[in-house]
Amino acid sequence: MVSPLFFVSKKSFTIALLYLILSILFLFNTDNFYVKIFAHQFTPNETATFIAVINELQAELGLVPTNLENNNVTLSQNHASKAAAILTPRILTEIAEDNPRLAADLANTLTNLQNLSTASDSQKKSMSQLILDLNDRLAQDAVVRISRLQPDNSNILDQFSKFFGTILGQGDKEVNSQDTKIEALALANVIDSVLVNYGNAYNVGFDMTNMSNMVMQDPTKSMSHTMNMNSMNGSHPTSDMNDMEGHHLLVNASDYQSARALAAKSFEIFKSKLEHATTDPSGNVTVFITNLGNGLADLNSSIGKKASPMDIMMMVHTKVHPNLLQAFNLELRK
Repeated sequence: MVSPLFFVSKKSFTIALLYLILSILFLFNTDNFYVKIFAHQFTPNETATFIAVINELQAELGLVPTNLENNNVTLSQNHASKAAAILTPRILTEIAEDNPRLAADLANTLTNLQNLSTASDSQKKSMSQLILDLNDRLAQDAVVRISRLQPDNSNILDQFSKFFGTILGQGDKEVNSQDTKIEALALANVIDSVLVNYGNAYNVGFDMTNMSNMVMQDPTKSMSHTMNMNSMNGSHPTSDMNDMEGHHLLVNASDYQSARALAAKSFEIFKSKLEHATTDPSGNVTVFITNLGNGLADLNSSIGKKASPMDIMMMVHTKVHPNLLQAFNLELRK
């Protein structure tokens, strides 16, 4: 009699093997091996958190005109509401410290967007341009926030040294390293938001940002499972959103759109801020940066194909976070 294991796919076997390895690491993590290699609880940074929020806000705002173009006012309102939830009073206050006009425009625009019922073609065009303008201004505010971290050095010799270093193309290595770490930490936060939104989209019922939950799930149910959205009207009932085989079903279109937009934003951050930057130019980090880029590209592709939440979770925790950690020498939370 042929064993049922004979029919297990190569991918299923690989996934099950990885889960077994992770389980062993949880039980026997000598010298904190697990923490050093797989953990992604990076040391929090106030500026990095702010930059991440700006990126998340841009992603949600961008989805408003996208859905208006498809005549789906409900989803536009959903993303406006999500943007408003991101723009907490504390974040709004922080934006106002640098740009009071931007803070006021954001608050007014989000109020109007949440109350939007219909939109003519001219209104759609106007709204799209308004969102582009707001997102550009938000990007500028993020630059201002990072620049405020640069030390105001009054030492005349140091100033001359930095001046000539800039002329020679060397720049300020200390400042560049600091800025790169801020962007890397912000990227880590945005990727966590991808997981949160993807988990909500599929009503997984557990925290996808917590890697230990990968071990707790049944590995035989973690293979790719794709499913088309049946509706674009937001949420469906979520009492028990699993099919007969135990796969999670897509139940929230707006959260799925958010996850996809945030994944695209993550890749954009990598390409524009991190691909050619490193906190350790003398170190051999090229392979980690390359692997990080590949991991983010795979993440975008897999989310676009509506891969299973477990596959997305595994991709982030084994391909993205470890390489982000190594490439930019990030510190883990103690």
